[in-house]
Amino acid sequence: MLRPYQNVALGLPQNNRVVGYYWARRCRKSTTAGAIYLQEMCLEPGRTVINCSASLILGRESIGMTLSALERSELVQAEARAVRSGFETGAAQRGLHFKVANSVTGHVYQSRLSDQEFTELYESRRMELRLYFSETTYSRELILAPSVHTFRGYRALVGFDEFGYLPANTAQELIDSADAMMRDTPDRKLLFFSNLSLGDNHPWYEMTQPRETDGDKEEEFFPVNPKGHLYTGRTGRLIHRVALKDAYEAGHLLYDNESRPMSYEECENFPSMRDGWDISYGLIHKPGGASVIEMAALAFAQKRGLGQCHFARVAGDADFHEALNRMSHSLKGGAVGIGFDVATTTSATSNPSSVTVREMIGSEKYDRLKLIWKERTHEVAHERLRLIIERVRNRHEGGPARRLCVDSSNERLFGQSTESLLGRLIPVQLVAAGETVDPPPSGYAAHNVRVNYKTWLGDLEVANVNHALLALPPDDYVRDDYRRVLKDGGKFQCVPDRQTGAHGDTFDSGKLAELALLAGGAGRMILTAGGRAQASAARRDRRVSL
Repeated sequence: MLRPYQNVALGLPQNNRVVGYYWARRCRKSTTAGAIYLQEMCLEPGRTVINCSASLILGRESIGMTLSALERSELVQAEARAVRSGFETGAAQRGLHFKVANSVTGHVYQSRLSDQEFTELYESRRMELRLYFSETTYSRELILAPSVHTFRGYRALVGFDEFGYLPANTAQELIDSADAMMRDTPDRKLLFFSNLSLGDNHPWYEMTQPRETDGDKEEEFFPVNPKGHLYTGRTGRLIHRVALKDAYEAGHLLYDNESRPMSYEECENFPSMRDGWDISYGLIHKPGGASVIEMAALAFAQKRGLGQCHFARVAGDADFHEALNRMSHSLKGGAVGIGFDVATTTSATSNPSSVTVREMIGSEKYDRLKLIWKERTHEVAHERLRLIIERVRNRHEGGPARRLCVDSSNERLFGQSTESLLGRLIPVQLVAAGETVDPPPSGYAAHNVRVNYKTWLGDLEVANVNHALLALPPDDYVRDDYRRVLKDGGKFQCVPDRQTGAHGDTFDSGKLAELALLAGGAGRMILTAGGRAQASAARRDRRVSL
């Protein structure tokens, strides 16, 4: 007998092309997936379903999850049993014939395979399950490992089992490819099945995170419901959420080591379940993973930025002036700092330049404007910076920006020309990321630690987001760019996007804008790439320090 949440699950693919089934462990997820696949195949002969099993690439090939050989073997066996049981039962109920074939050789097995033979064929990635309507017409289900080639080779319903346990980079590649392949195929459908992924840098983590709530409020947001909960995740996809408490309300049971049924409260306190409760059973998004920016904190920062903080990709003057006008309408009377992370290459995969205009009102900070562009000439960048500086200066209240901070680590000549051309309008601080901050900031000095500008400013920017001090533009580009920033061995790193060249540039211009807001201390030193103090700029800077 199907649980209420299973009945909901079966109906979703009829009217939705993409669905994420975000279910707790051991709540009949694989069985339900099998029923959905069978339902699709029974519509008519010639239908194809691709069952992508993450377990077929876990183990030695996986870089995202560690499984022992025994754990992986048990997982594959359990999946194979669920697939077989669902097919045999469903076919018998509909009066159809179920046969197993080898998808590579085309051989159809006339006799019933043993459980071991069935599992071995399943694991070999050569299994084809056929549902015959007549002697010559049938629909089929292929058991494959997740692969981009899956989308290119078949026009079918594609389901990903345990999607959250795929390596994060593999999962993102599959999502990107899947979306492209769906655009010219109106009947293709994508279904994702998993409990919570292990790290908050995984696409499934973001896909399943509700837009309306964050971390510690999530459990309150989803009261017990035997049908589960339908909502739109942060990436705009429909999610069906079934936590263990929902499954229990629907009549589900789990058992202890003595095969006795446990109450829900006993499950919460059972030793082997308690450690991974949020991930496997509670489905609560908690900060973690490799990114230094917590997903829940970033979501909150972008939620605060709605209508107040703006982002634009500048392809020409029209884009720039439109963004400038939006910034003007948002600026209040607070202190303003401007940060510029410069790049002078223009290829599709090169890093963009980025500007951040940050306003501080009391203890709260708002990135009123973040821009990115790709321009080779220094003149265009200087003119845009000049217009931004003058627009801030001419606002109704608050006066000019405190200073402009420019990363001169790899663009020494640009930094020097910027200080020369714009220094009469605003104090300009050239920042070489690898230079040591002198004198050391207080938090580091207390522990006798020498720190460079890259680490110090990166730590400040991470704290701004994770401690809810900063509002950010609510754009996907900004979200992804901030999430690219990693920290390994105390050093900040960033892996660039292979298609766009995005390299945490909005994060970098943000931390430079933070430095531009600082009053006194290490923020008063003007540095070139060689570490040379600029006396004239320093004198101007002291006049504006508060």
